Amino acid sequence: MKPKTTRFISTILDNLIWLLVAFALIIFSSLSPSFRTPYNLVNILNRTAALGMLVIGQAFAMMSGNFDLSSESGLGLTAMVAGLFLASVTNGGLGVEVSPIVAILLMIVVGLTIGLINGFLITRLRMNNLIVTIAMLMILRGLVYIISPGATASFFPEGFDWLGAGALFKIPLTKGFLAIPVPTVFIILAFIIAHIITRYTQFGRNMFAVGSNPVAAKDAGIETDKIIRQVYLISGFCMAIAGLLAAGRLDSATPRTGEGLIFPVQAAAVVGGVSLFGGRGTMIGAFGGFALWSILDAGLSILKVSPFWIEASRGLLLLFAVGLDAIKVKGMHRRALEESLASTHIGLKDDKVVTD
Repeated sequence: MKPKTTRFISTILDNLIWLLVAFALIIFSSLSPSFRTPYNLVNILNRTAALGMLVIGQAFAMMSGNFDLSSESGLGLTAMVAGLFLASVTNGGLGVEVSPIVAILLMIVVGLTIGLINGFLITRLRMNNLIVTIAMLMILRGLVYIISPGATASFFPEGFDWLGAGALFKIPLTKGFLAIPVPTVFIILAFIIAHIITRYTQFGRNMFAVGSNPVAAKDAGIETDKIIRQVYLISGFCMAIAGLLAAGRLDSATPRTGEGLIFPVQAAAVVGGVSLFGGRGTMIGAFGGFALWSILDAGLSILKVSPFWIEASRGLLLLFAVGLDAIKVKGMHRRALEESLASTHIGLKDDKVVTD
């Protein structure tokens, strides 16, 4: 295959997510007038903002060559901790009724602690990141049930709910008003900040180097263990903010808050171009994956598709994402081989091998 053709195919694959997003929007808009209403379009990302924060945390982990499968339970634990300290006894809380700021700080402390423990076990004790985070997934969910215990905490102060359920301003329409949700704007800004960090900071460059080749990165003087610990701290922080968005949107926290999100998080990140093998991907692409997942979730729900088909479609999307990543990696290996052989004495462009 010619280099120009190879580069063209690579460009298409790298930007395929935006073609899929446009295709999904066109299909659902044509199938349902309800889908293309201003209210629904504005609220597509609003409903899944918590998922978006977990995608950001997962993207950081995957770019560094790691995984964090504990994020959905971390979301649940931070949300429940806040709920217990915010709600009155009659509403399922401890009766402490702290201020929203104190509750949010508690959530961030819990999230960072989870990230700190994950990073310590992986870098200090050299435990496998996949096993560690799966174990944390189960431990944290168990803790949620232990501290709740099995009850719902609800009716939080308005200041706490603002990030997850507030409106920035209202746009007058022919009939009523269109409120611009805070979560929609917040999650877009969060992805922009994450993109700046990964692309335009020394930390971001070091993180990609660690994800691409940790041995070479260490030989180049990069503190690989420190980078990985920082990545897990970022993931823990994202769990806390996701918990804030989820609890604020529902005005409650249950022992099941966040359950079932871990595979959508993985699928959104991978279909957005973040490699399972580390060292490759962008936050803009990850945002595209998150947007596609949100569009599918909203569109299939509006069309009243059976929950079984919705689950099957999610599995297909995850399988497609993994297959796409495998194709990209195979293409990268092929290009590397072509470039390596082209620089040898014989070269790939020779019609035949010349022997003495």
